[in-house]
Amino acid sequence: MARPRVPLISRRKALEAALQVIDSEGLKALSIRRLGEVMNVNGASLYHHFKDKDDILVGVTQLALADVTAPRSDSDNWRVWLPLNAYRTRQALIAHPELIPLMLRRIPLGIGSQEVEASVARLLAEGVEMSVIAPLMESFELLAISSALQAVGGVGSAEERKRADGAEGSLYEQAQQQRGLSHDEQFEVVCGAVIASVESAVHLKEARASIGTAFAAGASSVPAPKKTTRKPAAGGRTTATTRKPAAAAKAAGSTRKAAAAAKATARQPAAAAEPAAPATTAAPRRTRRPAAAPSARAS
Repeated sequence: MARPRVPLISRRKALEAALQVIDSEGLKALSIRRLGEVMNVNGASLYHHFKDKDDILVGVTQLALADVTAPRSDSDNWRVWLPLNAYRTRQALIAHPELIPLMLRRIPLGIGSQEVEASVARLLAEGVEMSVIAPLMESFELLAISSALQAVGGVGSAEERKRADGAEGSLYEQAQQQRGLSHDEQFEVVCGAVIASVESAVHLKEARASIGTAFAAGASSVPAPKKTTRKPAAGGRTTATTRKPAAAAKAAGSTRKAAAAAKATARQPAAAAEPAAPATTAAPRRTRRPAAAPSARAS
């Protein structure tokens, strides 16, 4: 069937009807045909406003998140309006839990891209560092989604918890009944912790990176050790000019002593085989007799 020249429905009415189908019948139940049946029009009429089903899903999610916008006044500080937007996102997903899977595909689908750009520009204008913005916004978005999951089905009702535990009065059930913070109060506390944690983590990482850069620059200025040059020694062998370690020198000395001792031992048998030289005896000393006294001549 050809597309009608005049749209029979408005885009807003179509999105509201699609959101109603999703809330009552589930996300998978929505189709061009089903939406046409709900609105009592031919499905072709919807192509005046939407390219395909994904275009409808994007419009439905943005309709549900219409209250999540950039700051409404210039006087609001980002530490106020950014957690407030996360809280509004959480409330919208609690009211329309079937949209949670779409929020997990927000970036590829392009949901809320204009609002995100406006928020980034506002954060920069308020002096938030660029390195902090993406982790900060993503942390708040994940917190809103996980908190909404907990509120609508992650924790479950009291009866479901009792069936899961197998008995009434479990310790976890008592902890739930005596909890010191409601889910809303818990969300508010965690929002404050997210701001402090992300800022501290980013600044700590940047400080470590700057220290590493300074260390690398200092290490590059230290002169490299001189290379060991080798000079020829007797016999054509080469020896290093660098001094050997004490242990190596001691080991070399011990080796040389052991070799000398071995040579001395090898020579000992040859010396024993030679005949011993005869001992020389001293000739007896001849005593001289005293000369006879000259006889006296008669005068």
